[in-house]
Amino acid sequence: MRESVVATIVFADLMDSTEMAKNLTLQGYDDMLVNFQSTLFEVVSHHLKQAGYVGNGVDAEWSVVGDELRVFLYSKEVRFDVRNAMLIATKVKLAWLISDFNQRILKEGRLVSRVGVGINCGDVIKGVRQWRVRMGQEQSNVEGYAINLTKRIESASREGTAYQIMVGDSLYRASKENQQLNVAFSKPRSLVFKGLGQKIPVYEVVSFINFEILPSMPESLQKGLLAKVEYAVNRPMPEPWIFVTLLRHYISLIASGENSKPEGKAIKLARQALEALEHKAPIHNMLAWLYTYGKTVRNLEMAFFHLDQCLGMDPTNRPALLHRARILDEMGQVDLARHAYEEILVHEHDHPEAKKKVAQYIGL
Repeated sequence: MRESVVATIVFADLMDSTEMAKNLTLQGYDDMLVNFQSTLFEVVSHHLKQAGYVGNGVDAEWSVVGDELRVFLYSKEVRFDVRNAMLIATKVKLAWLISDFNQRILKEGRLVSRVGVGINCGDVIKGVRQWRVRMGQEQSNVEGYAINLTKRIESASREGTAYQIMVGDSLYRASKENQQLNVAFSKPRSLVFKGLGQKIPVYEVVSFINFEILPSMPESLQKGLLAKVEYAVNRPMPEPWIFVTLLRHYISLIASGENSKPEGKAIKLARQALEALEHKAPIHNMLAWLYTYGKTVRNLEMAFFHLDQCLGMDPTNRPALLHRARILDEMGQVDLARHAYEEILVHEHDHPEAKKKVAQYIGL
């Protein structure tokens, strides 16, 4: 039986693998591939189970061939699939960063091997091919233009300067519709891909803020995870996405109320990130959070400074608008706080906290 489904598609592969193959022995290259494939197996199989996917062609399927990963998610809930595709992409990059192969490279002072990712949504045909049945492979597989397009989007990841996760227009629009997905993208690039004959808009992920990345990694990768990430971010030319991932982990620890020790580390790392990263708005927002809610570094004047910096770069940044409104409310600046919450409602009409606060101010 064949059916049309909307799939969220992830392609990920090793960057510069051809060059590495030239410089490694055949055994050395195979050892690297074994490490890469094993790492991907741990991440993807763990995440799909953790997220509640059945797999086996029911709502998801995936494979690793050589240095390439393919993931297809089709749970019928596109927003759910998009969120999980983003998480899988980030976890794969993190897992490969801390892999045995890259740990050796880091200790030698060389640049790590990186993973490029492409993600998009689109209609595909899901079905069982009879020739596969005759080979004893009765699981379904997917076919369609969206797969070819996603592969080409992945090829553009080499040009990325932040996450090197590229997404197509369908994924971009689905992400914008999901208010729970705290992700920011670059301005679109119009690229012409071989065989497509038209310009395709492509966006790079420049910030993906989610507390679940480090603590939700597979147990097999948890040993020494934080120390390895901290080590990687302090090596020469660290990958930009590591700053955001590590900062959000520090903020998660602080927000839990159980550990305020990372506050100093977080401030230092955020200042380092401002020097290193091209896309600074998320870092200013995180610094504002730290200066607002940190126990040992609380400084509302500095918080306002960084919120102003963030909103100057990104006037519709929802977290920054919300932080500013909350600070003003806490300070008893009723008129300014009301205006700040009303500004949130301009961009997000149904924001529950903003609606509640504005109603309270009107009732005063």
